[in-house]
Amino acid sequence: MRLWVLLVVVGVVPLWAVTASGQTASLPPPAASSLDRLAQAPLAAPPQTWDPYGPQTLPTYASPAPNAGWAPSAIGGQPGYPGYSPAAPSLVPPGTQPPPGAYTPAGYPAPSSNFQQNMQQSYAQTMHVFQGVRGSWAYLLGDGQGTNVGINELDTTATFALPFFHNSPVNVNQAPLLITPGFGLQLWDGPQTSSTLLADLPPNTYDVFLDAAWNPKFTPLFGAELGIRVGIFTNWDVLVWDSWRIMGRAIGTLQLTPTIQGKAGIIYLDRNQVKLLPALGMTWTPDATSRYDIFFPAPRAAKRFAANERRAWWGYISGEYGGGAWTFRRSTSEYNMITGFDYNDIRIALGTEWVPTTRTGLAGNFEVGYVFYRQLFYVEGPPQIQDLPETIMFRFGLAY
Repeated sequence: MRLWVLLVVVGVVPLWAVTASGQTASLPPPAASSLDRLAQAPLAAPPQTWDPYGPQTLPTYASPAPNAGWAPSAIGGQPGYPGYSPAAPSLVPPGTQPPPGAYTPAGYPAPSSNFQQNMQQSYAQTMHVFQGVRGSWAYLLGDGQGTNVGINELDTTATFALPFFHNSPVNVNQAPLLITPGFGLQLWDGPQTSSTLLADLPPNTYDVFLDAAWNPKFTPLFGAELGIRVGIFTNWDVLVWDSWRIMGRAIGTLQLTPTIQGKAGIIYLDRNQVKLLPALGMTWTPDATSRYDIFFPAPRAAKRFAANERRAWWGYISGEYGGGAWTFRRSTSEYNMITGFDYNDIRIALGTEWVPTTRTGLAGNFEVGYVFYRQLFYVEGPPQIQDLPETIMFRFGLAY
């Protein structure tokens, strides 16, 4: 009961942003992390002529204006929640073309116009299929003494887009299938074991997974956010059937107004303690500089505070249900028992993010968060549930 009450509290963290008179913070999606959390899918549909395997018609290159519209986050996404690709739907803004000589090193003569055109088309086609790479590092403070557990989380992913029901009448936005292989590593410091405290963790765990996501629009009003993830989540020296996890996401969307999209569905986490979470809320983008995701279990509010011809800077506040599940060999068991464990927490973070407004570029984010309701859950062996103290989190991410 305590868990559901706290999750509901986190789910309404940014509600103040809707009523505040100053259009307060509402951000693009967060950095990737090995802990399970939700990134927000952008409202904008891909261009109608998108075809990663066809010839590309590239109009004149133009730099975006300082007040250009909201750019999808190049950092958003999380390896833990299935279906939310850790890449924006397109790192290549539609309708752009690099200027002549963009691929020629300084000091060298420009190639012929035919060669230059072929290079531009090949580059554009590749960038439509290859959506981007990203990595993140998060640190939850802890000295490993007693139950003061510290965690280092490192993640890296790459995302590719493939045509999927491209000309189907049930895919009016021509949404591609997003395929994302990923790898995550967690380094655990603590808890300290003793004759009275038998809680223990491995020094490290890892994630190896393959994620597939599809976000079609069935009609201009109705759509869906669908995803599935299959992966191995375990300690380095343990690989058993329980190390495999299958996660899923099925969320329906309804375009209530041009700026408000309602969402409702489920997220299947496949953890040992919490298997399923409801997903309910809405996304509101009142203007090009604001975005409010009033959405459980990942509320978020963002505000763009600066922009130029190359980048836009956003500030945000967010909440998330963090954690994950792994298998390992318990050191406190006289039989060297192999079992599963969950690490669960709730996080509220304040951060900043920069995203490119040009065709490609480096994006990144940095945030500081407060982490509470931390628990270890052991499938077998004592103690089944071990509460951990609150802590502070630092997280940094880069994407290209």
